[in-house]
Amino acid sequence: MTRPAAIVVALAFGSLLAVAAHADQYRSEQRIVEQAPAQQKPEDPQKLLQITTDPYAKALLLRDLAAQAVQKHDYQQAAQYLEQALGQHALSGPAAAQMRNDLSQLYMSSGDVQKMVPQLEAQVKSGQASPQALAALGAAYVNQKRYADAANLLQKAGADKPGADPGWRRALAAAYIGSGRDREALPLLEQLLKQDPSHREDWMRLAAVQLKADRRDDAAVTMELANRLGFLKSADEQLKLVTLTAQIGAPFEAGSLLKSLIERKAVADNTANRKLLAQLWLAAREDSLALPALQAVVGQSPSVALYQQIAQLQMDRDDYAAAAAALQQVIKLGKPDGKTWLALGFAQYQQADVEAALQSFQSAQKLADTREAASKWVQYLESGRAREQALSAAADRAHRAQQDVQLSDRFDGSVALASGGTSSAVAAGASGQLTPIGADAAGNAAGTIPAWTGGLQHAQWPKSFRAGQRLADPYPDDKPLFVITRANLAQYRPYLSRGHLELFAKYPDYRMPVYRTRRSVAYPQAIYDASQANIGHAKLTGSDELTGAHLGVPFPKPQSGVEIMWNHRTRFRGNSLVTQSTQAIVQPSGSVPEMLKQTERVLFRYANTQDPIDLTHDNTLLYYLTWFGKTRNDIDFVALVHETANSVKQPRNIWVIPPGIPKMFRIPPVGYDQPFPGSGGLMFIDMLDMYNGAFDRYVWKLAGKRELYIPYNSYRLSDGRYSYSQLLTPKFFNPEGTRYELHRVWVIEATERGGTHHAFGKRTFYVDEDSWNVVLVENEDHQGNLWRFQEGHLLPDYAAQTANCAPVVTYDFKDGRYFVNRLLGQDPPAEVDVPMRKSDFMPSAVRARYGRF
Repeated sequence: MTRPAAIVVALAFGSLLAVAAHADQYRSEQRIVEQAPAQQKPEDPQKLLQITTDPYAKALLLRDLAAQAVQKHDYQQAAQYLEQALGQHALSGPAAAQMRNDLSQLYMSSGDVQKMVPQLEAQVKSGQASPQALAALGAAYVNQKRYADAANLLQKAGADKPGADPGWRRALAAAYIGSGRDREALPLLEQLLKQDPSHREDWMRLAAVQLKADRRDDAAVTMELANRLGFLKSADEQLKLVTLTAQIGAPFEAGSLLKSLIERKAVADNTANRKLLAQLWLAAREDSLALPALQAVVGQSPSVALYQQIAQLQMDRDDYAAAAAALQQVIKLGKPDGKTWLALGFAQYQQADVEAALQSFQSAQKLADTREAASKWVQYLESGRAREQALSAAADRAHRAQQDVQLSDRFDGSVALASGGTSSAVAAGASGQLTPIGADAAGNAAGTIPAWTGGLQHAQWPKSFRAGQRLADPYPDDKPLFVITRANLAQYRPYLSRGHLELFAKYPDYRMPVYRTRRSVAYPQAIYDASQANIGHAKLTGSDELTGAHLGVPFPKPQSGVEIMWNHRTRFRGNSLVTQSTQAIVQPSGSVPEMLKQTERVLFRYANTQDPIDLTHDNTLLYYLTWFGKTRNDIDFVALVHETANSVKQPRNIWVIPPGIPKMFRIPPVGYDQPFPGSGGLMFIDMLDMYNGAFDRYVWKLAGKRELYIPYNSYRLSDGRYSYSQLLTPKFFNPEGTRYELHRVWVIEATERGGTHHAFGKRTFYVDEDSWNVVLVENEDHQGNLWRFQEGHLLPDYAAQTANCAPVVTYDFKDGRYFVNRLLGQDPPAEVDVPMRKSDFMPSAVRARYGRF
């Protein structure tokens, strides 16, 4: 049934049905007819209208006339009749509401609303226009691109109020977008999708607005959800999703999506798409995938640039025969430059084809830009040693290639992976007696690091502390011993990380207040006992396969970098934990566009003193549930994670409930360099808790121990004395409330493993010896430049006998922004050892509880 036809039915029968259902609504229903009247010929409603004086009867006649007008497709006349009927003010509330709904449908759906604009404008000018008329005129103005006028009318109609008609909201969102008021359009579109996610255009508009606001990660999520709901039907829309995914820093995922689309014939298998696929694989540093994509493109549309790209990739892979073949194609396609001849000569020489290499270098020698370099090669190749050395080098490469294959295998043991430098590093960190979890118990020779005496004990707790409240500062009388500034930096440089040195270099007014060292971390006795019992029993059969460990620190006497990272990953954080914290992106100017609240509920299964798991029977390290919102009570996005101890056997399981969608989706295991929600791309998922997730993308080298100034005992940042606005200052986190102390840290260097991909080429982790918390991380790009620096302010919880970093500051040295999460000072105190059940973290339970926010 078409909409005009539906209106006919509504006008002809809808109000009559309402009359029958509500006997007290119309006075006509109270009249008693003593006998059935004789059947008469129906009178003309127009004539009856002229002689009728009763307002109620007039309203019914006008309704009938409107129905006749709709049947004749005279929608303008039908609307006039309904307006006159409502103008009688004789109908009861429900009946009038039904008629106004009919009028609204007539305005919005007839397709003739533009013809009715003069009449609607007259009503508005008279001040007698109904909300339906205001909304209809607003919608007409949207079609006429009079967006500012449209927004004004739709607001007057109440389109931005709770419970407003979705069609009105949709028109108002379009008016906002058209008039450049994108920020106001965003919540409207989000409300529309929360109310009814079945409208494809709402998804497209929301993604477009998010893109315009430079919220590429949000736009990518929106497009992905639209795709899952079946709304991305055209090839252009599918390709837009691919592009968005790449723009938020996930080229590997974008390439995987595009490859799938090509294979399913959802997008054309043409040169442009194959070239895009190759570019995505290159951006993801997946050379083995980029090569076949480039070869497919060059097969369809050969070009010098493509062959040069293929040659370079093959050279990087030491496949010199394939590189030479590609370079020969470059020469065939056009006049080669000297660099092409040089590269070809080098590739031929690496295959011990000295004669062919000599000819190529002689060709390069004839060209001015490469004459000098080529001449040296020619001189060398004409000597008697060239062939022998070329053959020797080729054999050497083959041997190294075999070793590289073994070392890059994911299933190698962690000790082998860290063999470079392990023994010397451990020797540098050993000083005799150790604490129960493996720290050096003694102080340092200078006396600036004291001996460990058991951490902060109950008798030393601050008297002002009360259970369930914020942690009070146990050292309220401590004052800075000194403040490091750029002026005295040279004196303290040996005790500063590269990340802190970069902050001093970048910001002349940066400073670090240094306090007396307090070794305050203490863990429960059960953790101490279990940690000692793990010595000689805990093992790694691969970097991501922990076995033989129970409850405590797996490796109190670590022999490799990855063992130390496992100590961080499995450290005691309470049996369960509930926290609510705040996160914010701070622009270089100091502006904070938006703060988000994050709630986390965690049931720890490995380091659980009440009910620890046996890894031989249970592979679950922890259950993790989190959600985000703009306020404390908002729930805009929910994620459920089951983290595993052996990710080779079973990767982490993840389910999400996206914004506005009352459905739970199971998604592939995410982590690594995928963006963390609400971080503006400044933080990746594997940066949460300083580092989390699998270890397979890096080779972990234990570089030794250092004495370093690190953020420690951060009680003043979390006890409520500072507001978030005071802490989030321009350029860098406000040093006023920070506390730095000299502590010993393990230094772990993680370099990207061959055949894997990550946005960070190298990462250096600094791990506190007393707590096994990662406290600093230096993240480099693939050119070796320091890109992002994570600074975790260690907060020992003396009441729960745990230690975690809060807040955590992530600096981006390329764009000048910084991101702060786990701000606690203005949020409710964390709760430790809250009663929880495994069943609370099952997908069905989470979906039932949070699937209707």
